[in-house]
Amino acid sequence: MNLELRWQENTWTSCLHAAQILAGNPPAGVSEDLVNTVGPVAKRLVSELKTAQVSPKLFWRHALPLSAQLDGKVELAKAVLRKTHGLEASESGFATSIGGALSDLANAYSSAIPKAADELLLRRRPLREAWEARGPGLLHFLQRVLPEEFLPETADVILVLPISGGRGTAHLAYNSVRLEGMLYDPHPQLPEVARLGWLISQLNLDLPKYSEEIDPDRIGMVARLATLPGILYAAQEVELVRPGTLTLTDALRLWQVAHAGHEALAEIVDNWWQTQETRQAPWRIALLALNRMIG
Repeated sequence: MNLELRWQENTWTSCLHAAQILAGNPPAGVSEDLVNTVGPVAKRLVSELKTAQVSPKLFWRHALPLSAQLDGKVELAKAVLRKTHGLEASESGFATSIGGALSDLANAYSSAIPKAADELLLRRRPLREAWEARGPGLLHFLQRVLPEEFLPETADVILVLPISGGRGTAHLAYNSVRLEGMLYDPHPQLPEVARLGWLISQLNLDLPKYSEEIDPDRIGMVARLATLPGILYAAQEVELVRPGTLTLTDALRLWQVAHAGHEALAEIVDNWWQTQETRQAPWRIALLALNRMIG
């Protein structure tokens, strides 16, 4: 298939990406200046969200991909409120207060990383060149074990400044993926170009024919798990991963698919995958079964 990727580097999305992480417990290795400058402002944003009765998890789910399209802070707040609470909420005073918190966040991030835009410009080339070299082959082999319809015809790749040594998310509802722009592979045994293929392979799993019987809050996790064995197989076929050197447990841990319980989760996914390979159930049924198996 001819997949068209639209690449962009986005400092505003980088800011929100950092804020989402720093609003919780910052990972090891994050600069102290970033933690001290952006962390408190990110926590104040979360406080504003709770005052407006907006789930922070739901806010990030929409705000991060939308920020690649909307630079205005109040405009972004209104768009997220419209998505989560309807038109009336988007015209309320909460849009102004959340927008103000977003402006403070942008200022804090700019203060901590004044050359963020310049840094991002350097980060597209390594990953894009790796994708152009290995991506087509990766997708070719992926389609041997996953339906072609899992892959979109076009997708946006939003590169953000790293804060956690390599991280990525597929935004199914927005047909985009967000990926930390690494200049090197933080896990050489599982290169970043394979992570990009994995994220892209998830994007169509929110189509009704696959997910209408799955809780929308769970489809993201189901998509991450369902595509993982396929991408590891494809990565081996194009020699990105050496056979026998990487387990599902390793991939779950390295790509931060779950916070804990990697071995148990890997066993569930492996059993599901082997059953699907044998029975060849319709993928709607298979995904529903995986959703039930992970509890």
